[in-house]
Amino acid sequence: MINKLPQHEAASKAEQRKADLHRLQARYEYTYEYANTIAIVRKVPWREFPGLRYWFTAALNLAHLIPSLPSLLRTVLHYLSGNPIKNYRDYVFYPRSPQPNPQLFDNFQQDLQFGLQRVIGCNPVVLRAVSQQQPLPGNLSVFALQQIFSEHVPGVDYQTAVAQKRVYVLDYAVLAVLQQNPGYIDGGHKQHVTTPIVVLFQQDDGTLRPLAIQLDQAERGNRKIYTTKDGNLWQLAKTFAQIADGNHHILYTHAVRIHYVMEAIIMASRRQLHESHPLYVLLDPHLQFTLNVNHQHTFLKNRWGRPGRFGELFAGDYDATTQCMADAMTSYNFADYAFPKDIANREVDNPSLFYPYRDDGLLLWDAIQNFVRDYINTCYQSDEDVALDHEINMWAHDISAPDRGRIPGFPTKFASRQVLAETIGQIIFHCTAHHSSIHFNQYSYPGFVPNMPYASYVPPPTGNESDIDAAQLMRIQPGFRAAYSQTWTYYLTNWRVNRMGDYALHRFDPDAREVIKRFGVRLREIDGQIGKRNRERIVSYERMQPSTIPNSVTV
Repeated sequence: MINKLPQHEAASKAEQRKADLHRLQARYEYTYEYANTIAIVRKVPWREFPGLRYWFTAALNLAHLIPSLPSLLRTVLHYLSGNPIKNYRDYVFYPRSPQPNPQLFDNFQQDLQFGLQRVIGCNPVVLRAVSQQQPLPGNLSVFALQQIFSEHVPGVDYQTAVAQKRVYVLDYAVLAVLQQNPGYIDGGHKQHVTTPIVVLFQQDDGTLRPLAIQLDQAERGNRKIYTTKDGNLWQLAKTFAQIADGNHHILYTHAVRIHYVMEAIIMASRRQLHESHPLYVLLDPHLQFTLNVNHQHTFLKNRWGRPGRFGELFAGDYDATTQCMADAMTSYNFADYAFPKDIANREVDNPSLFYPYRDDGLLLWDAIQNFVRDYINTCYQSDEDVALDHEINMWAHDISAPDRGRIPGFPTKFASRQVLAETIGQIIFHCTAHHSSIHFNQYSYPGFVPNMPYASYVPPPTGNESDIDAAQLMRIQPGFRAAYSQTWTYYLTNWRVNRMGDYALHRFDPDAREVIKRFGVRLREIDGQIGKRNRERIVSYERMQPSTIPNSVTV
């Protein structure tokens, strides 16, 4: 056996194993940021920095910009001459390089595109069904919505649509801290965000159509409900909803609930699992590069007290942004975000709903869970073996404890193979399939800034306007500097350095190698199955295809 559980280690090596872990615990020290809430490593050890292959791949991605440099130079000179951006296509800064999403350039304001982004976009986890168990948010008028249904949904009244599970909602109340504490950028330009409630209706073809948007949830806010009859004000309301979704996507879904959840898991894995532990060997490929990525100067202040340039793009000031991220962690629950449970909790399991994130995700979830269960059974002969494994139980303690990783809802210890397998499987799904779906759509959607800017540069409507013209609608968009920073960030992260299922077989015991080989076969089957689905879908969705998914949070 190459790898051993700690209770099976020879007495002569057990002390050395403990000493190795003590050294690592000294190198991987916890500290807490984001309103003193989120656990991060105090100093990134050298072993976490990528090698030359990583940086070479990043450089190749940047090389694709070269054909666009003349056009970009003209845009910069135009900006420096004091000329504002006048049309949406001017936000395509790299016209001769890989594009964010050409289908959006002229169509991003369509209701169909808005609805599609709820199920195939960069934040497909906010959508939930309206039901008796989960009614509309209390500060949205049901009576008004019933009237809207009678005007805009022929043949289906509101109550019938709810009973058929065809009414869905997006609720961004958690962004109130950003709304109440706006940021300022580029010489004092105020940034605006709202806390919208968006109601969508599932059409006969399974796609979602936005029906109503209320932009504010404060007691004295604008409680007007916008619909398609409101002309450009409807477009403005959709843009404010996109702004809210963009802030939620980064500050809740992506940075905190993927990157920083994984940071706590990586810290515990380095500190508590010896390199010869069979679960460390399995997890190690899924832990690569993430600490280096997390500790780029993104949100936190640098040594001169300035916040990260990317973090400035979001709608709140620095303290509000970090508080929002802290709230994202304290309201998170690891157990509740197991993929099938999240689907069930949000009641988005109606099979007639066009929801590729859900359908492809369940394929991968089941494959990963089966793989990990088989692997666990090669390592542990019984539940008693799990209970006796002090390293895996210290690992669980490190991730969950208030003075360690602080991940809510993570098991505090393990006593069965089943729970251990489900947990490890959820971690692998989280840093592969789930991260892929959240990360790699960033260039496609917020990478074309007019589709999803991170702040408005004019205040939201008051509810008293009859309509606005196209020029007023355009003024909501950021100027060149902020827009370019947003696009540039996502261009930088639009590349991959490895692929899901990449394991160095020589590190594993013979029985485990066979399990890994079978998993590789299953991933190739799923890749083909999703490819077939995409040929038959209204719109294709590649984010859950194993051939496009990295093996860890690499960028």
